[in-house]
Amino acid sequence: MNFFRLKNIVFLVVLLTSCTIIRKAPANKPFLYSNSITLVGGKFNKLERQAVLQRLNNSLDDSSRVKVKDAFFVIHTIKRPTAYDTAFSRISAMNMQASMYHLGYYNATASFTQDTSGKKVKVKYTVIAGNPTLIDTFSYKLRKPDLQNIVQKNKDEAIIIKNNPITKTAVLAEINRLVDTFRNNGYYKFTAAELRMRGDTSIAALTTISDDPFEQLRLLNEAQQQRDSPTIKLQMVLITPEDTTKLNKYYINKIYILSDYRPKDELYDTINITQTKTRNFIVRYHERLFKNSLFARNITLRSGEVFRQDAYVSTINNLSKLGVWQSVNIRIVENFDEPNKIDLVIELLVAKKFSYVNSLEASYATSNTSSTLGANLFGISTNFSLKNKNIGKEAISMTHALRAGIELNNRNNKNTNNPINSNELSYSNNILIPRLLLSRNLIRKLKLNNGETFINSNVGYNNRLNLFSLQSVNLNAGYATNLRNGARFTFSPINTQFSYLYNQSDSFKTIINNNPFLRYSYNTSFTIGIASSYTSIFRNTYHPLSESKERSFKINFEESGLTLGAIPFAEKFKRKYAKVDVEYKYNVNKKKTAFVYRAFVGVGVPIGSQDTTLPFFKQYFGGGSNSMRGWPVRGIGLGSQKLIPNIPNQITFNDRTGDMQFETNAEFRHEIARIVPDLITLKGAVFVDIGNIWNIKNSRADGSFDPAQFKFKNFYKELGLSAGYGLRFDFSYLILRTDFSFRFKRPESSDINNGWKAPPIGFNDAFKKIFSKQFRQWRYENFNFTIGINYPF
Repeated sequence: MNFFRLKNIVFLVVLLTSCTIIRKAPANKPFLYSNSITLVGGKFNKLERQAVLQRLNNSLDDSSRVKVKDAFFVIHTIKRPTAYDTAFSRISAMNMQASMYHLGYYNATASFTQDTSGKKVKVKYTVIAGNPTLIDTFSYKLRKPDLQNIVQKNKDEAIIIKNNPITKTAVLAEINRLVDTFRNNGYYKFTAAELRMRGDTSIAALTTISDDPFEQLRLLNEAQQQRDSPTIKLQMVLITPEDTTKLNKYYINKIYILSDYRPKDELYDTINITQTKTRNFIVRYHERLFKNSLFARNITLRSGEVFRQDAYVSTINNLSKLGVWQSVNIRIVENFDEPNKIDLVIELLVAKKFSYVNSLEASYATSNTSSTLGANLFGISTNFSLKNKNIGKEAISMTHALRAGIELNNRNNKNTNNPINSNELSYSNNILIPRLLLSRNLIRKLKLNNGETFINSNVGYNNRLNLFSLQSVNLNAGYATNLRNGARFTFSPINTQFSYLYNQSDSFKTIINNNPFLRYSYNTSFTIGIASSYTSIFRNTYHPLSESKERSFKINFEESGLTLGAIPFAEKFKRKYAKVDVEYKYNVNKKKTAFVYRAFVGVGVPIGSQDTTLPFFKQYFGGGSNSMRGWPVRGIGLGSQKLIPNIPNQITFNDRTGDMQFETNAEFRHEIARIVPDLITLKGAVFVDIGNIWNIKNSRADGSFDPAQFKFKNFYKELGLSAGYGLRFDFSYLILRTDFSFRFKRPESSDINNGWKAPPIGFNDAFKKIFSKQFRQWRYENFNFTIGINYPF
């Protein structure tokens, strides 16, 4: 194959060959060049062993660390290596042994050897883990009956479990659990300092005296077994504090709400302050900016009840997420006139009522064709939004957003003298009400947490010159709530959209007639029905033997014509369909690297007898900066459908949308260098994208083979695959992303070698093919460059 020509092999060898550069090493002194750590024994699986090795590496003393900077995977630089000193290696070994102790390996040992045959010193650490110390028994002895009763009622939630290894993390987690439990039962001053974990690891053979030789043999045998499988008896005890009020149970006396708090305000000020009382609160304000009902719905603390930390935290969260206060603070004031009672002062610093955002976006697309849609295009758009955060003194927000854009031809076009290729204008209005507009009985029966009600509407106009004009109106209204398991559920009983397609040019009609798979996608359509979504995120609890992981799962459903759409109305344009898509994400995060995986499957089934596809504004598409990055937006698919050929002096229309999509993406992200400390960090990512889009039904009038239709037997052959490398400029508040991607498997060529086509690029022509004008056709078929904001998924 041409791809494996000698020059390409040389090119790959250069890329894969790495070197290490030493800069400013100590003169005439041996210096630390590398560290290696070997972990022997221990009861770890593969992932846990990797995590322990990382933990041991973090135990190295600062003077025993080798600071290496990597550039483009192949160049490694050690700058100012430290002069080697065995004392620091000895300290590192002691740190490693202590680290293993915290994991429950009380008999672990750590040693080191060093290779000092040259100036580059290589240190090898060996950690022998042995067997972990297991928990034999665990009990509580708190000496205060009220506290003892509380822990006994919640002992099933204990983190310390019999026969599990004893670890420092588990002990601290159990102490924190008990502190939270006590604070949720009125002991708001209780801290971790009042608890202590005690352990007993005595061996009976060392403390028991017996004249019976058989008894001595039995005890010695048990002692040996315990050394091989050590155990420990644990007991949580109460330490009496100097301040004995920490062990007192507190009740809420009064709750003060300073609704428009100013930093110099005092609780009992009377100048320019108005005060009103409700059953649970005392509200004080300079101006009446909020209704009392807003506080009643979002403050879970109640006068006369036992103080609960979870209610304290939920109150802060509920008030903060409303967005009408710049800061939320709750002070606890002890009431010395009434022992064991406290007052709560909620200080709310008001945020600005109005906010606006103005942004400018630009895009650039190239093509090998000379037609109107194939020309080099430059697009620019502006977005302006204005948000009112407090309508009706109920923290109801309303956002007005205006978008205007234009796309220009930046080179001469034989089909038109008009420099404008397309333009668009749209207005959207989004209303968010911070409560569920449902009856209390229904909320109670459904066991819903408090949520939001939303009403979103949009009107838009788009004109693609020499093709068509499009007007659209949509309305989406419903509810969103967080479920008890932490998942988020959204339900839209009203989900409707009307798109009116008109001013279709003769050229566009010809394209539609010549390409049946487009025939049913582009027309006037009206949809009305319901929609819902369910999203859950699973984050692993912190454990020293695991990586930081996050999994998320999201499923969306919508339909048209089956519920509200069953009512006779606009039957001529009404479209009937059901649509479901599922997305799964999995992240493994380390300090400077991350592995991210995403899988997406979406299927929409047209139900109406006259409908072959979904309405085009409900169809799936691939390509662009957040999808199949080897293709431009709407550039991949359908199935193995060939691209519409470019006919001189005729308009080419290659937009690809379908009723079904499969896509999976993977990225390995890593940090390259800190360009400006604490401001700009350069990062990189190696990525792979696999997927395509299809139609569900055959769009051919004669029923003949349709390459755009999904067939399971052709699934593998019709998958596209692209891979590449991207740079990320992390500005902390946003990420500017550039991705270079090659198409290694092209669906439109699935009849030849199943579509596999390694891009013919070598060391001597790489820059020409990526940047030269003469290779525009090659780039169009093999290569894509995208610019994006933030991570793609």
